[in-house]
Amino acid sequence: MRTMLQSLHIHARKNSERVRQEQASKAFYLIAEPGYPNYGDELIAGEWLTLLGEYYPEVPVVVDCARPGPAAVILRDRHPHAIFTDTLRRLGTENPFPYDGPIDDIACFVSQALDDDGVAPNYASGIRLLQHGVQSIHMLGGGYMRGDWTCNLSRMAIGPWAHARNIPVAATGLGLMPIEGDSLRFAQQTARSFDVFTVRDVPTQVALRGEPAVDVVKVAPDDCFVNGLKDCYASPEGLPDVMVCVQSDFVEEEAALFEQVRRTLEAWGVNKDDAIGVVECNPRIDYPILPYLAESGYSNLRFFPVIDLLEKGFPARAGQRWLSTRYHPHILAAAKGCSGSFISVDSGYYDVKHDAVIRMGSHWTRNTIGEEAPSPGQGFVQGDLVKEYADEIRRNVHALYPRIPSAANR
Repeated sequence: MRTMLQSLHIHARKNSERVRQEQASKAFYLIAEPGYPNYGDELIAGEWLTLLGEYYPEVPVVVDCARPGPAAVILRDRHPHAIFTDTLRRLGTENPFPYDGPIDDIACFVSQALDDDGVAPNYASGIRLLQHGVQSIHMLGGGYMRGDWTCNLSRMAIGPWAHARNIPVAATGLGLMPIEGDSLRFAQQTARSFDVFTVRDVPTQVALRGEPAVDVVKVAPDDCFVNGLKDCYASPEGLPDVMVCVQSDFVEEEAALFEQVRRTLEAWGVNKDDAIGVVECNPRIDYPILPYLAESGYSNLRFFPVIDLLEKGFPARAGQRWLSTRYHPHILAAAKGCSGSFISVDSGYYDVKHDAVIRMGSHWTRNTIGEEAPSPGQGFVQGDLVKEYADEIRRNVHALYPRIPSAANR
């Protein structure tokens, strides 16, 4: 009898060990948007890969994004076993429906393809990986899924699909504004299926909660804080005192935006021969302000291309003044203690983003095109918010990654 019981115990332990090994060999599946590049998206994906590489170096990580080739090169050193694909992105764009067409049609196609790889046979390998090779699915933060970008938004169909298969599924730090109509209804319905769903701005939470309330949706810090911004900054040596990051893709009158930048520099007492750093987060889109400033007589301009941000870190240091249209430069510079002002270039999209940074701790001033330029406001001034935010983000995903400690215990 004892021998039989011992055999049963040994068999049970072997089965348990086999199950554990099988689970450990399955991948963490991350949905994100690095690869364009657009600095904030690379920052977020890189911070999560770095964290998982530190505490789960043996577990493979799959990053599903729109441009996996460039993303794989940009983030090549962040995790020892990361691979990059575009399965969900392709399903959202390569289907019988118009690009950014009706969300219900596109999302239904995505769900059908995830169930049956014969629906999208070109991507059968990626679909089967999702079906059989992942231990969790995590949609990383960012503003890449606003309501009118339905090809992107359709990726939220992964929530109900994973839930039905008992695969843990989380979303952290998303921003979906502007969103309304069918897109909002779809997002509300799918959000209910996520085990964790945090957003980076209050308007997204208010919209998603809807009626009846979607209680899973909570406001949290931006995902970029997950490691406390450790190693995110460039060397402070030689950085200019004044920094400008101005995009030209969301405004109808580029000239009016650039004129506001010039008026602001004049109001701040910046001389024509003072050093000014021009920061690029998105290639080409953030460059035109540089020749404009040169033509306006500013003679000491230093350009910081996005490749330098990715390789050397973000060029912010205490004591700088910043003028930015972009969201993540606002976050990183304000978190470093820089004073500054932000120009909103899209009332339904970028206003929400910058308001979120104000909620997180920035005191930068709002700078409106065509109005008198304000003085720069302070950056973060309250305690150690950055570490608190890292702890909060980690707590939210503890069920997915139980090995990761709080930032305070690192």
